Amino acid sequence: MKSTRFVLYSMFLMVLGCSKDNNQGKPSISLKSYTDAVYNDGRDFNAVLTFKQSNYNISGDSLVVIRRRYNQSYVDVPNDTFPTRLPYFPNDPSGEFTVKLLWLYLQYGINGENDTCDFRFVLIDQNLIHSDTVSTGQVIIYQ
Repeated sequence: MKSTRFVLYSMFLMVLGCSKDNNQGKPSISLKSYTDAVYNDGRDFNAVLTFKQSNYNISGDSLVVIRRRYNQSYVDVPNDTFPTRLPYFPNDPSGEFTVKLLWLYLQYGINGENDTCDFRFVLIDQNLIHSDTVSTGQVIIYQ
């Protein structure tokens, strides 16, 4: 009889623990849309990200954009990390914002080779708590 109570109590605690929201106090972002081709004619890279917050304000937090190149060509000083500060957002539980990266800062121009990459986004709050990382698919940067 005691073992049955122990098993039922353990199952209750397990269900209670699994039903908790593990993202509490952690910023949350998702990728809504992005451009998959970047050209030297004003068609720069744009991504629309959405955020959700519960008891959390992302105003003034950092958004880090990381580019991962697929090309094999060597680059002396790659500029593959783009840290930014987010603007002021009212205390809304959700919203969206746009990230724009100019072709000028993305192109390498190595032997006229187009660059293939993806972009990853991470929110870092002022207490250095990171959101999950969201990623685009392949993006081609035309020369």
